Amino acid sequence: MRYRKRYSKPSVRTIVVKYAGKCTCCGAPIAAGEMADYYPVGTIAGASEGRIAHVGGLDGNSARCTAEIRKRPDPGYVDIDRQYEDQCADICGR
Repeated sequence: MRYRKRYSKPSVRTIVVKYAGKCTCCGAPIAAGEMADYYPVGTIAGASEGRIAHVGGLDGNSARCTAEIRKRPDPGYVDIDRQYEDQCADICGR
């Protein structure tokens, strides 16, 4: 019996979700019966299992992911340049 090697990269597919799960992009739940993008192993670097996301979520085109991310509170990050300047001023004693 001969085995053929498969050289093609797995591709992203749009599916109807059979089992509920979390969106890879925003972390919001995706209920069973909703449309989602399925990312098989090999499409996301470092992922050892298939992942699902809202349609267009990892492409940056999903209105639902954007709305979920905007619901989150502001992380309170300070501008990195300003933080560095403050740190240098503390060291120099200005």
